Amino acid sequence: MLITSFLQDLLTTGSITLTGRPTPFVPDDLLAATDLLQTYHAEDAQQMPHSAPAFDAPAALWAARLLYYTIQLTLVRELDEAVIAQALADFTADLTPEVLYSADLMLRYLPDLLRLAKGLAPGDALVARLQALARQWPLSFVSSEMPDPEAEARVLVHPALRQEYVDRIIRAQDRRRAGQEHLRPLVQAALGGHAATLWPDFQAFTLLPTDGKHAD
Repeated sequence: MLITSFLQDLLTTGSITLTGRPTPFVPDDLLAATDLLQTYHAEDAQQMPHSAPAFDAPAALWAARLLYYTIQLTLVRELDEAVIAQALADFTADLTPEVLYSADLMLRYLPDLLRLAKGLAPGDALVARLQALARQWPLSFVSSEMPDPEAEARVLVHPALRQEYVDRIIRAQDRRRAGQEHLRPLVQAALGGHAATLWPDFQAFTLLPTDGKHAD
């Protein structure tokens, strides 16, 4: 299957069909996929608070391939750690705001796959790899693994990414993150006078110890 077809199905219908093992994509397919991702970035950026970071083609394409392969690997469970490490390799360039946002366009679909993979085989190599990605890409994995502090700091330094991150924490009712000392004021400010409606027990649970163990 072409990655272009995969993206068209995902972005237009939300329904995809994949079979087989991970295989490389051809250059023309990757070029067409990049155009699709750039169009999607422009549409998504209109919904972002403040000014969204610009499009970064390598990051968006890396994330699209990673999502594609993750879905395949979720279905083909007998693949070993070497195949998983090769298919789901890290992004190697600098993690700028443009990279974080462009990759998030696809990585934001991964938390559902992580939950599915955990349900199928909680101790396998694919779950461990997705958990590592969750710690490295906190914007895309709210309500999942707690992030690496350095990775989260890269999100918080940009106004648009910071506000989007806080908004996602509120939408997900992510108590572990909202209870952290450095995030609690940001969530409180975003809730403003609407806390009773948007997160009725926010004040109650943030009065508890904030060691990350008191809430799910």
